[in-house]
Amino acid sequence: MQIYNPSASFARPADTTVYAAGDLVANNTTAGSVVPLSFTMQSNIVIGPFSLWRCRLRKSTTSVANASFRVHLYEASPVAANGDNGAYTTDKSANYLGFINVDMTTAPGAKFNDGAVGIGAAAAGSDFNVRLASGTTVYALIEALAAYTPGSAESFALTLELIEHYPRGG
Repeated sequence: MQIYNPSASFARPADTTVYAAGDLVANNTTAGSVVPLSFTMQSNIVIGPFSLWRCRLRKSTTSVANASFRVHLYEASPVAANGDNGAYTTDKSANYLGFINVDMTTAPGAKFNDGAVGIGAAAAGSDFNVRLASGTTVYALIEALAAYTPGSAESFALTLELIEHYPRGG
């Protein structure tokens, strides 16, 4: 068994417009310009299934009021119907892997002097098992779950916690 922690990040637009519950938190206000987070799997993982059991979400600002998010995961790059701060809607239902809620307002969320961190586990059980149908990349988009006030140009970094079921050579 091997553990992998791929990470990806983005900076949101330079505004402080409050998100409503159900809004997309993204890198661009224009729908066609939203780029999902992407995580290229190591070659070991592509040859066999893996479990995604947790994720860590870090943001660059320290405010945790209403900092509650849902990380949506896909095995093909989703296309957002709206840009940042618009209603969360995408295509790719056939490629949807699941979601993980991350609540920074309570434990295990933590506020630091250089940002805030939240840890979430798979919503529909202890983890979800994945064998990518094709390709080597997992994609993610973030949805606000509460009326969150962002920092201008605030950055978000997402780290996945994966366990490979059948390590190469094992």
